[in-house]
Amino acid sequence: MNLFSAFTLVSFRWYMGAMLFWNAAMSMQMIVRGYLAYDLTGTFASLGIIVIGGGIPTLLISPFGGILADRFSKRLLLQIGQTFSLFLALVVGLLVLFESLVFFHLVIASVVQGMVMSLVMPARVAILPEVVGLGRLSNAVPLNSAGMNLMQMIGPAIAGIGIDVVGAEFVYLLIALLYAFSVGMLFKITILSEEEIMVSNPHSFSKSSPLQVVDNAVTKKNSAWQDLLEGVRYLFRDKLIFTVLLFSFFSTFLGMPIRNLLPGYVADVFGDSGTTLGILQMGMGIGALMGALVLANMKMRKFRGLLYAASAIVIGVGLISVSLTDLFVFGFVGFAIVGIGSAGRQAIGQILLQEYVDSTFRGRIMAIYMMQFSLMSFGSFGIALLMDSLGPQLVVRWLGLILIAGVFIYLTFDARLRKVA
Repeated sequence: MNLFSAFTLVSFRWYMGAMLFWNAAMSMQMIVRGYLAYDLTGTFASLGIIVIGGGIPTLLISPFGGILADRFSKRLLLQIGQTFSLFLALVVGLLVLFESLVFFHLVIASVVQGMVMSLVMPARVAILPEVVGLGRLSNAVPLNSAGMNLMQMIGPAIAGIGIDVVGAEFVYLLIALLYAFSVGMLFKITILSEEEIMVSNPHSFSKSSPLQVVDNAVTKKNSAWQDLLEGVRYLFRDKLIFTVLLFSFFSTFLGMPIRNLLPGYVADVFGDSGTTLGILQMGMGIGALMGALVLANMKMRKFRGLLYAASAIVIGVGLISVSLTDLFVFGFVGFAIVGIGSAGRQAIGQILLQEYVDSTFRGRIMAIYMMQFSLMSFGSFGIALLMDSLGPQLVVRWLGLILIAGVFIYLTFDARLRKVA
């Protein structure tokens, strides 16, 4: 399988185009919303409030998003969600344009966006096997991650420069346009049948296979609560899925809040500039793009659990590197290291879950996977308060140290992660 094997599928090319526009819109939105929040209040706590505003709906609603993904058309769910995001971006942009925006508006926008994303993100992750099949998943997931990170590299730079040159209101209008393009491209995707999905599956359905057919598939006769409980029972029955998810939650809680708090961190350490913020975020995107492309070209059939853990260690190294300098160039390199580790952690975790999970539970398991971002939002709020009291560099340094130490402790006491292929 070559580096761009999944691109031989027309549907995957349309899917990637839609995701590129979506990821660009989301990465730009994260930058401009954080910039406006810090500009209006001048505190890290305000950034934490914005993040937790989106995190609470994710925690409460994501499991039901997984049920929707298992019951209904994943493509339709994505299109509906992005249409809501489009109108939300237009509303905030108009508030900025008419100089009516206050911090409370950003909190409300964050909550509404969190509700929308909670309902559609499980479908976004779970749809990929229906586009490429399980046989190409180990190539498609890193390529999808590479596209996401490419937009995290380009989008923030455009947003940061756009804030300085034309103003935040026009950045929001561009975000709305990107959502519209993504909705249109999703119409071109062809969804595979269950038989087509299983072609060249690296794990066949057999007695010795990690994939087992479970009788409790989602049916429209069950209530939402019954479906949710069956998904939770399945999670605790499958020890490997549980291990991968638990490690993902742990590494996300410590390694990812820096993304949400970046506007305040950059303003405090490197200087208050939209362009500086965009370029440093771009550094993280460059690192993530490099990591994702390396993974896409690898034949990852062995030692994936160890690679998964090593990716978290790389994030820790990057955080420590960033915290030791206030020089722009070294900060750029440090954020690139964080990006490399983030790409590996995200891609390998998704591949393991998608390949090993029973397809009847895929939407619900990926919904639980998406709940890690809610956990990150709560972590971001607490870390923001620590940054206000102790200083951002000291807090980021300790996050990196605790993450690295935690990975080694995890590997010592959990053999499943060390041995997973």
